[in-house]
Amino acid sequence: MKGKPMSKRVNPMAIKMALTYEVSEAAAALGVSVATIRNWVRDGLPIMATKKPFLISGAELRDYLRAKNEASKRPLNENELTCFGCRAGRKPLAMAVACLPNTSKTSRLVGECEQCGGAASRLISNKRRDEFAATFHFKTGAHNEA
Repeated sequence: MKGKPMSKRVNPMAIKMALTYEVSEAAAALGVSVATIRNWVRDGLPIMATKKPFLISGAELRDYLRAKNEASKRPLNENELTCFGCRAGRKPLAMAVACLPNTSKTSRLVGECEQCGGAASRLISNKRRDEFAATFHFKTGAHNEA
Protein backbone atom coordinates (compact mmCIF):
# COMPACT_ATOMS: atom_id res chain seq x y z
CA MET A 1 0.00 0.00 0.00
CA LYS A 2 2.99 2.30 -0.23
CA GLY A 3 2.55 5.32 -2.43
CA LYS A 4 -1.26 5.12 -2.45
CA PRO A 5 -2.92 7.66 -0.15
CA MET A 6 -5.66 6.11 1.94
CA SER A 7 -9.03 7.80 2.05
CA LYS A 8 -11.05 7.95 5.22
CA ARG A 9 -14.05 6.26 3.65
CA VAL A 10 -13.80 3.03 1.72
CA ASN A 11 -16.00 2.29 -1.25
CA PRO A 12 -18.55 -0.43 -0.39
CA MET A 13 -18.99 -1.13 -4.11
CA ALA A 14 -15.49 -2.66 -4.18
CA ILE A 15 -17.02 -5.69 -2.47
CA LYS A 16 -18.98 -8.33 -4.37
CA MET A 17 -22.16 -9.15 -2.47
CA ALA A 18 -22.32 -12.80 -3.58
CA LEU A 19 -18.78 -13.64 -2.43
CA THR A 20 -17.29 -14.46 0.95
CA TYR A 21 -13.93 -13.01 1.92
CA GLU A 22 -11.13 -13.98 4.22
CA VAL A 23 -9.84 -11.07 6.29
CA SER A 24 -6.81 -10.59 4.04
CA GLU A 25 -8.93 -10.75 0.87
CA ALA A 26 -11.37 -8.15 2.20
CA ALA A 27 -8.46 -5.89 3.16
CA ALA A 28 -6.93 -6.20 -0.31
CA ALA A 29 -10.26 -5.53 -2.06
CA LEU A 30 -10.85 -2.38 -0.01
CA GLY A 31 -7.26 -1.13 0.09
CA VAL A 32 -7.04 -1.19 3.88
CA SER A 33 -4.89 -3.13 6.30
CA VAL A 34 -5.77 -6.48 7.84
CA ALA A 35 -5.76 -4.74 11.23
CA THR A 36 -8.51 -2.41 9.99
CA ILE A 37 -10.73 -5.38 9.09
CA ARG A 38 -10.05 -6.95 12.51
CA ASN A 39 -10.99 -3.67 14.19
CA TRP A 40 -14.25 -3.64 12.22
CA VAL A 41 -14.96 -7.20 13.42
CA ARG A 42 -14.42 -6.05 17.03
CA ASP A 43 -16.65 -3.08 16.22
CA GLY A 44 -19.55 -5.28 15.09
CA LEU A 45 -18.86 -6.56 11.56
CA PRO A 46 -20.44 -10.05 11.49
CA ILE A 47 -18.16 -12.96 10.56
CA MET A 48 -18.69 -16.66 9.90
CA ALA A 49 -16.63 -18.06 12.77
CA THR A 50 -17.61 -21.73 12.67
CA LYS A 51 -14.16 -22.71 11.39
CA LYS A 52 -10.89 -21.07 10.42
CA PRO A 53 -10.11 -19.10 8.34
CA PHE A 54 -12.92 -16.76 9.38
CA LEU A 55 -15.07 -15.67 6.48
CA ILE A 56 -16.93 -12.42 5.94
CA SER A 57 -20.06 -12.28 3.79
CA GLY A 58 -19.76 -9.74 1.00
CA ALA A 59 -23.35 -8.58 1.60
CA GLU A 60 -22.71 -8.15 5.35
CA LEU A 61 -19.46 -6.27 4.71
CA ARG A 62 -21.09 -3.95 2.18
CA ASP A 63 -23.99 -3.23 4.59
CA TYR A 64 -21.55 -2.59 7.44
CA LEU A 65 -19.51 -0.12 5.34
CA ARG A 66 -22.61 1.74 4.16
CA ALA A 67 -23.85 2.09 7.75
CA LYS A 68 -20.40 3.21 8.91
CA ASN A 69 -20.18 5.82 6.13
CA GLU A 70 -23.69 7.09 6.87
CA ALA A 71 -22.95 7.38 10.60
CA SER A 72 -19.85 9.48 9.93
CA LYS A 73 -21.74 12.16 8.00
CA ARG A 74 -22.32 15.45 9.75
CA PRO A 75 -25.11 17.41 8.06
CA LEU A 76 -24.83 21.19 8.21
CA ASN A 77 -27.53 23.70 9.05
CA GLU A 78 -28.26 26.29 6.36
CA ASN A 79 -26.17 28.91 8.20
CA GLU A 80 -23.08 26.76 8.85
CA LEU A 81 -19.77 25.92 7.21
CA THR A 82 -17.53 22.97 8.10
CA CYS A 83 -14.72 24.17 10.36
CA PHE A 84 -11.55 22.17 9.82
CA GLY A 85 -10.21 23.03 13.29
CA CYS A 86 -13.37 22.20 15.25
CA ARG A 87 -14.33 19.35 12.87
CA ALA A 88 -17.94 20.48 13.14
CA GLY A 89 -20.50 22.76 11.56
CA ARG A 90 -19.90 26.35 12.71
CA LYS A 91 -21.15 29.80 11.77
CA PRO A 92 -18.58 32.00 10.03
CA LEU A 93 -17.32 35.15 11.76
CA ALA A 94 -19.87 37.96 11.12
CA MET A 95 -21.54 35.56 8.63
CA ALA A 96 -18.98 36.80 6.06
CA VAL A 97 -17.85 34.35 3.37
CA ALA A 98 -16.07 34.43 0.05
CA CYS A 99 -17.86 32.58 -2.75
CA LEU A 100 -15.26 30.92 -4.97
CA PRO A 101 -16.04 28.97 -8.16
CA ASN A 102 -15.36 25.26 -7.74
CA THR A 103 -16.77 23.58 -10.87
CA SER A 104 -19.23 24.68 -13.51
CA LYS A 105 -22.09 23.59 -11.23
CA THR A 106 -20.71 24.26 -7.73
CA SER A 107 -19.09 27.00 -5.68
CA ARG A 108 -17.19 26.93 -2.42
CA LEU A 109 -18.06 29.22 0.47
CA VAL A 110 -14.96 30.03 2.53
CA GLY A 111 -15.00 31.85 5.83
CA GLU A 112 -13.47 32.04 9.30
CA CYS A 113 -14.90 30.01 12.20
CA GLU A 114 -16.43 32.28 14.85
CA GLN A 115 -15.34 29.90 17.64
CA CYS A 116 -11.73 28.99 16.84
CA GLY A 117 -10.82 31.41 14.05
CA GLY A 118 -9.82 28.55 11.76
CA ALA A 119 -10.71 28.04 8.11
CA ALA A 120 -14.26 26.93 7.37
CA SER A 121 -15.71 25.86 4.04
CA ARG A 122 -18.81 24.49 2.32
CA LEU A 123 -19.66 23.36 -1.21
CA ILE A 124 -22.92 24.71 -2.62
CA SER A 125 -24.81 24.30 -5.87
CA ASN A 126 -24.71 27.36 -8.11
CA LYS A 127 -28.49 26.97 -8.44
CA ARG A 128 -28.81 27.62 -4.68
CA ARG A 129 -26.34 30.51 -4.60
CA ASP A 130 -29.07 33.13 -4.09
CA GLU A 131 -30.46 31.20 -1.10
CA PHE A 132 -27.04 31.23 0.55
CA ALA A 133 -26.53 34.90 -0.37
CA ALA A 134 -29.60 35.69 1.73
CA THR A 135 -28.05 33.86 4.73
CA PHE A 136 -24.37 34.82 4.40
CA HIS A 137 -22.70 38.13 3.63
CA PHE A 138 -20.70 37.50 0.47
CA LYS A 139 -17.39 39.38 0.48
CA THR A 140 -16.85 41.41 -2.65
CA GLY A 141 -13.74 40.72 -4.68
CA ALA A 142 -12.34 39.36 -7.92
CA HIS A 143 -12.96 35.71 -6.94
CA ASN A 144 -16.68 36.04 -6.24
CA GLU A 145 -17.83 35.70 -9.84
CA ALA A 146 -19.41 32.25 -9.62
